[in-house]
Amino acid sequence: MSDKKIYRYTNVELLNVIKNSQNKALVVNAQAELEKRKLTDEELQTTESEYLKYLEFKENRKDESLTREEWLSFFILPFITPRPKWRNDHYTDSEYQRFEKYGFDKKAKQASEVQTLGILFWFVLFIVCLVVAGYMNLL
Repeated sequence: MSDKKIYRYTNVELLNVIKNSQNKALVVNAQAELEKRKLTDEELQTTESEYLKYLEFKENRKDESLTREEWLSFFILPFITPRPKWRNDHYTDSEYQRFEKYGFDKKAKQASEVQTLGILFWFVLFIVCLVVAGYMNLL
């Protein structure tokens, strides 16, 4: 949220800033923006309930596991996807950074473990291929 202008924040984001920010100037700006929107009591209650749902989802995402597709991408993709020299981004690296940034603690840990397993898998597969190729030359 730090790169967004205060007027672009949603009501829930404004409420989050007001309740949790350590930056007093940002809190004052958020309060002023929320007051400027002239929300009714009903809209404020709705915003408050949405904020509570937001906090619940934020807490639940810490314990969310990798999906099958995410698991496979961390296991296989880093090793068969070509990486051009002019690009410094990589799918699994950016996904891992996203997990850390948005609080997916369990997913970040699992992604790290799966990447290690993927490296081990590809290394063993390479060794097996070398052994099979060497054996076929002996016949």
